[in-house]
Amino acid sequence: MTETKTQWALIVLLYLSGLLAAWQFAKIALSLAALDQVYPDSPTALLVSGVSVAGIVFGATAGVIIARFGPRRALLVALLAAAALTAGQAALPPYPLMMALRVFEGAAHLVIVVAAPTLMAASAVGRDVPVAMGLWGTFFGVGFATAALVFPVFGSVPGILYANAAGFLILAAALWPILPRTGRETSVRQSFLARHIAIYRNPRLFAPAAAFFTHTIVFLGMLTFLPSVLGPWVGPILPLVALVGTFGAGILARYMPPRTILLAAFLVSSVGMLLAIVLPETARAVTVLAMFGAVGLVPGAALAAVPGLNEKTADQALANGAIAQLGNVGTATSVPLVAWATTFGYPGIATVYAGISLSGLLAFWLIHRKIAEPA
Repeated sequence: MTETKTQWALIVLLYLSGLLAAWQFAKIALSLAALDQVYPDSPTALLVSGVSVAGIVFGATAGVIIARFGPRRALLVALLAAAALTAGQAALPPYPLMMALRVFEGAAHLVIVVAAPTLMAASAVGRDVPVAMGLWGTFFGVGFATAALVFPVFGSVPGILYANAAGFLILAAALWPILPRTGRETSVRQSFLARHIAIYRNPRLFAPAAAFFTHTIVFLGMLTFLPSVLGPWVGPILPLVALVGTFGAGILARYMPPRTILLAAFLVSSVGMLLAIVLPETARAVTVLAMFGAVGLVPGAALAAVPGLNEKTADQALANGAIAQLGNVGTATSVPLVAWATTFGYPGIATVYAGISLSGLLAFWLIHRKIAEPA
């Protein structure tokens, strides 16, 4: 796709696909009390994580599929599949079938969150590319926030699910005539393991995912447990500050390389979180809130690094697939890891965060040294 001007209308529609993808988690997470009544003898919380299974196992593979068949076709098929699977869930079938539908829906979710940012990068030009990627980085938080606001309007759980399905159909219809027809990538057939090795041995494909993983392995856990050690009033503010940082990373990346933003964010947030250990209670909470702006820079800069390091659309799809895979692994690990750290109070959380972030800083710096080496 060779455009001379950024297609912001298309980027907004693609961003809406991200909000609907976030609803794929929110529609169950925010309805657990009602679902407990439908499935009183089954672990309804597992219905939330069922969508993550595909991302953990097939994240990198999704990038290969999208590179091979093209992000346009992949996204449209995923939107239609998500609509059908969500409509099936609205009937509230027996629990085993409901779980199966959620796992299959995870495949559609995975394709959406890999294809949409790939197409957003292709729809932006020049210095607008990192801004588009910073915007994409906010989709999950904004999606959950909008879900909490609008879901009560739809009433029952089936009403919420039908609304999500309708949203997917409407968006597919809106995108169908305007999505660019990007080229497909011909690739050598590889085994499941060989495909992963090839992606993770390529520093340009792996670097953004490594940074993103360093963020996700602590982020959700900190959102969950920091209010218990800093005070409940910080709970609603933490994700908002992080969202500002994530979008801000896209703005900053217009003026400096994403790698500089990432390295600075890891360092500043780690030092700030550790320094907060010795501060009085109120000052500690305010400092942590400020540091969450730096914490939020990481995913935005990691996503901006994808088109910065990979010019071809096919390579961007592979890098986004790796981000989806490691992001799901990190998110699945985050809550139990930070729950353990919380047994040592705030110092435990801060120490775990700083240890992981500084390790991420070192790893990201070493990967970029590898990128800079002549072939």
